[in-house]
Amino acid sequence: MSVTVVLDGAGLHAWSQRIPPRQLLAVMEVLRRSGAGRVLVPSVVTVEALTGDARDAPINQTLKQVDVDEMLPLDRTRTAAQLRQATAASAVDSVVAEAAARTRAAFLVTSDPDDMTVLLDRAGATTQVVTV
Repeated sequence: MSVTVVLDGAGLHAWSQRIPPRQLLAVMEVLRRSGAGRVLVPSVVTVEALTGDARDAPINQTLKQVDVDEMLPLDRTRTAAQLRQATAASAVDSVVAEAAARTRAAFLVTSDPDDMTVLLDRAGATTQVVTV
C-alpha cells in the first residue's frame, strides 16, 4: 500500500522540526509502516515557508527528503481555481488541495483545517486533514 502525504506551509514547518508535533508523529508512523510512502510539497508552498535566510536550514534539509512538485500546468491551476471559487481559501491552499485530491493523498498536514476541508470536499477527496 502506497501512502501519500501532502504538506502546506505549516505542515512543512512541522515536518522539519527535530521533534514533530504528536499528531504528525502518527502520520509518520503510518508512512513507516506502509513501507511505500511519499511526502509531497507543491513548490508554491515553499514561497510561504521559506524566508531566504539562515532560518531556512531545517526546511531546506526537509526539502531534500520529500518530493517537491515543481510543475503547475495550466490544467491544474484551473482545477485549483475552480475549487477556490466562493471560498475564503487562498490560492496556495487551493493548489495544495488540488495536489492532495489529484494524488489521492491519505493525509494533508495543515494549520488551516477549515479551508482545507472545504476545498477537499469540493474536490470529492477522501484525504484526512491533520492539523498542526
